[in-house]
Amino acid sequence: MPGFTCCVPGCYNNSHRDRDLRFYTFPKDSTLRELWLRNISRAGVSGCFSTFQPTTGHRVCSVHFAGGRKTYTIRVPSLFPLRGVNERRSRRGRGRKVSASGAAAPGAAPPGY
Repeated sequence: MPGFTCCVPGCYNNSHRDRDLRFYTFPKDSTLRELWLRNISRAGVSGCFSTFQPTTGHRVCSVHFAGGRKTYTIRVPSLFPLRGVNERRSRRGRGRKVSASGAAAPGAAPPGY
């Protein structure tokens, strides 16, 4: 019997292991669908999934909805406890470290070499 796996990055909930969770398909309404896509943020750091278009097989689990389920008033997933955990860090600031006194970091070659 096929099951569902949550398509939110970093979430590995599935319907076989987590029988108490509910899994929701993406809405057909284009405005609401765009809100879901923006909140879920499948674009990632590098933008490699920026063309993600959910199909009928893509589901979002109830963990991502306030109150634990989608309701008439809670229609957009907004809880993402693992966001940022698996994202790559920026390469900025990875160069040679300089201390407050302006000297090079320990182990760095002295100026002029």
